[in-house]
Amino acid sequence: MSLPLPNMQLHDPSQPPPAPGMTPAVPVSRVNDLAPQRAQDQGVPEIQGRNAFNSERPLGVTPVPEGGVAIGGQPNLPEGHANMGDKIVGKAQKVVGKYTHNPELHEKGELRETGGKAAAEGRARAAHD
Repeated sequence: MSLPLPNMQLHDPSQPPPAPGMTPAVPVSRVNDLAPQRAQDQGVPEIQGRNAFNSERPLGVTPVPEGGVAIGGQPNLPEGHANMGDKIVGKAQKVVGKYTHNPELHEKGELRETGGKAAAEGRARAAHD
């Protein structure tokens, strides 16, 4: 036993939604007809821009196969864990690096804040960036 579709209507994205008490522009029965056509017209957008894999970063920080990032992209490093002191020092380094336009200090602060002192020194990997 199938239930009937609810009696509601949606508006076309190119039109504003109807005011309360007004009739919507596109009924629900037409939404399914419009959706596949729009998907084909728009196509799949290409992913562009800078990300961790295609951009140059200070200190040679790159993603590693185990997950996270490491200086020089060294594989097989343990995952570093930041304690409260590392998080405070890392945040301070990030802020100072940002305001003094020192990308190396900013990157080192990010590593220390997420992966602890060992990650900032290159002996461990940071969980994320």
